Amino acid sequence: MGDLAHKLHNLEIFSSVRERDLQEMAYYMKLLPLPSRELVFEKDDPIQYIYLILSGSVKIQECTAAGDVKIFNFLGRGEFLGITMASLPLPKYPATVRCQEDCVLVQIPLDFFNHTLLNIPRVKSEVTRQITDRFLEFQNDLCKSSCLVSNRMADFLLRMLEKQPRASQKRIQMPLTRFDISLKIGAKSETVIRILSEWTKKGWLKTDEKHIEVIDKKALEEVRNDRPTKKTSRRASNHTSHA
Repeated sequence: MGDLAHKLHNLEIFSSVRERDLQEMAYYMKLLPLPSRELVFEKDDPIQYIYLILSGSVKIQECTAAGDVKIFNFLGRGEFLGITMASLPLPKYPATVRCQEDCVLVQIPLDFFNHTLLNIPRVKSEVTRQITDRFLEFQNDLCKSSCLVSNRMADFLLRMLEKQPRASQKRIQMPLTRFDISLKIGAKSETVIRILSEWTKKGWLKTDEKHIEVIDKKALEEVRNDRPTKKTSRRASNHTSHA
């Protein structure tokens, strides 16, 4: 089995595809190694390719009218990129994607993706699930936007933890800088640093330069489920500071 076909076979969605079929499909695809911070595509570029993450992680982002950067999501191994608009006529990428770390992607021509890969039931089901999950993530962020920074950060860390493989149930494998977290949850980076420091001192987390390990998941769940909003809460502790 060729190198790309072998790598595809190791992904669950392709594990039931016959070796010969994978080799034929791999002929139309290309392995694309990219360094950290490399641009994959920009918002409003015409969609020519769909990408599949084999290793590493990326962030989905856009620049606001005010020139600020907003991060919508972080995606890792097994996630497709560019799929939400892929079925439309003359589709364009809805957001910018940049590598969060060194990545290996599979570059898939749009027509081949739409007319061949989506004919594989397991692939079609997975693509539908990923689109749904990203929509729900966006809706969740909108619902949480009026909550305290501590609520939003606890929610973000717990949702990132849920994306991890079972073998790493406490450590968030994707590298996350404090600045990235602030752009994702809509807070000042100083506030994020202060909350992470407090939670680390309490023994809820372990942190290093770019990785976070959740030690006390229950404590974060209690913070996430706290009801007060920025307008109504009068708490003065650091972990409920506003953005």
